Amino acid sequence: MGDNILIVEDEFIEANDLRSVLEQAGYRVCGIARSVSQANELIMAYQPDIVLVDIFLKGKQTGIDLAKKLTAKNMPFIYLSANSNPSTLAEAKATQPYGFLVKPFREKDILIALEIAAYRFKHAREVLTRHEEWLQGLLSNIQAKENNAFEKLLSLASAFQPFLHFDFVLIDTDIMGHDIHTLTGFQRINYDSYKALDIFASGDIFLLLKDLAEVRKSILNNSEICYRNKQDFFESMASNKVNRQVYALLEMESELAVPVLSGDVSASFFFYSRQPECFNDEQVKLMRAMLPALAETIRNIKNTQNRVGRNDSEQAVSVREKTSFFPGIIGNSPQLLSALDQVTQVAPFETSVLLLGETGTGKEGLVNLIHQLSPRSRKPLIKINCASIPESLVESEFFGHEKGAFTGANERRIGKFEQAAGGTVFLDEIGEISLDMQSKLLRVLQEKEIERVGGRQTVSTDVRIIAATNRNLEDEVAKGAFRMDLYYRINVFPIMLAPLRQRKEDIPLLVNYFLSERARISGQKTKNITQRALEQLMDYSWPGNIRQLQHLIERMVIITDGREIDRIELPSSIAVNEAPDTVKRKVQSIGELERNHIMEVLQNCMGKISGSGGAAEILQLPVATLRMKMKKLGIQWHHTFGQ
Repeated sequence: MGDNILIVEDEFIEANDLRSVLEQAGYRVCGIARSVSQANELIMAYQPDIVLVDIFLKGKQTGIDLAKKLTAKNMPFIYLSANSNPSTLAEAKATQPYGFLVKPFREKDILIALEIAAYRFKHAREVLTRHEEWLQGLLSNIQAKENNAFEKLLSLASAFQPFLHFDFVLIDTDIMGHDIHTLTGFQRINYDSYKALDIFASGDIFLLLKDLAEVRKSILNNSEICYRNKQDFFESMASNKVNRQVYALLEMESELAVPVLSGDVSASFFFYSRQPECFNDEQVKLMRAMLPALAETIRNIKNTQNRVGRNDSEQAVSVREKTSFFPGIIGNSPQLLSALDQVTQVAPFETSVLLLGETGTGKEGLVNLIHQLSPRSRKPLIKINCASIPESLVESEFFGHEKGAFTGANERRIGKFEQAAGGTVFLDEIGEISLDMQSKLLRVLQEKEIERVGGRQTVSTDVRIIAATNRNLEDEVAKGAFRMDLYYRINVFPIMLAPLRQRKEDIPLLVNYFLSERARISGQKTKNITQRALEQLMDYSWPGNIRQLQHLIERMVIITDGREIDRIELPSSIAVNEAPDTVKRKVQSIGELERNHIMEVLQNCMGKISGSGGAAEILQLPVATLRMKMKKLGIQWHHTFGQ
């Protein structure tokens, strides 16, 4: 990334101060814009390498509106803002900025933010290129194999799984034709397993031929790759029968549409997810780059077999050709499968990974998996619990020490980074280390060399970093407790592990696994668990997540006489079916009362907002005002469909 910078800031003094700082540091400022319209003109004229943009600007459009256009142009930007309103910050973060500077900021903060933005932009381009090359290879293999059309379509769908994290896909290989058998649907039922669904009347999805015709027509009218998350997806149901059906019958909440129109190929892919915020601009960029190869693969499939016959699609369950057995990782919830997709996506590369989630969610299992699937698997995986090391010994533990470096250092000690040479270092609870140690760790990541405590020689390091935390590091950065530059260094590829209370469909599988493991270790027969006991486990909130469930099952095995566990002794300190932070019932605020009232009206209107009999009319509010209130109060359309 170059050094040509555009400043979008409507405060004259602040804009000129920024210009002065940047020019003294050797950057070139191509202009200052005070509105989004001025910014668009300067972007067209100068094509800046990076944009510094204030969130609130003169005119109707905000910096967030501009940011959405910059994201589409693949142009990096950094937000400048004095506003700390949580909803505004959440909306800003959704645009995927390359940095965030909160006013007032120091000169040093600005320059560090620019360095980080350059690093992240360079890395993002490299990652996109690697993913394209990987997918190109997978599609070439699909074309070369002597499979039938159905098997090739299944392989094609699974090739995109690590990148798109979908739960259901509809593939139409000929949207220009009139043949209904060119439409195939695959529902994901486990990490490497799919079920082929019948999507027509009396089948699994219950579409009519006219529904298919409408979908095909809409694709030809709008051939752009696009996605709909959350509210956009629910709003599309009013006119899109397919989306209405996949929501009602399969509980999907987001969609990525990929038309493939090239020469004699007219196809489409609709990827759906149960997660409301599954798809993003990075995936659109990837799919856009893959369109030529995708068209060639569809052409190959159509040549293999003129049509995908109904006999082919009657297979109940199909499994990927790639072997994927992950010992010790149990569950098939969409949240866990999405995390596993990301693991398989990032493992082959040198990218730093940041694992996020509450204590006990199973982050260490993903660390083991990333290392096992990486080219470094034959080298050591060294784990460091940053929270368990006394502050005075952290540097020695990380980097080692020379004999006599401090009292008690009676011999040279090799640190964890040297022990992991050629392998992986896992920094668990990285949010617990001091600011001083953070700066030393940052230097190691940047320069790839260490110095032992008390030593003078530098030692080169070759390690991959995986970090984990249960803290909100963005909040820690805002409080000054965690270095912003280190945060962006380790937050190259974040993976979120959802708490157990958000993926309760995994509980029965985990319980059976823990019961079997306990029996194997003890040499006794496996105990059974009754439906009543299992329902108790399903209704509990699990503040300690999987680790708490494991310990509880082990205890119940010990104290239960006989072969059957019929009742679970749950901790009494936390109520059943409540998250740990919602134990006490609170008096509702005005906002909560307003939210509940609007939701009740929406439910009575079957989700209809505008028009005769709509919620806006009943509440006597302009439609725009109601939508604004819904957004402010966190009301999404799925609340109105009985979920």
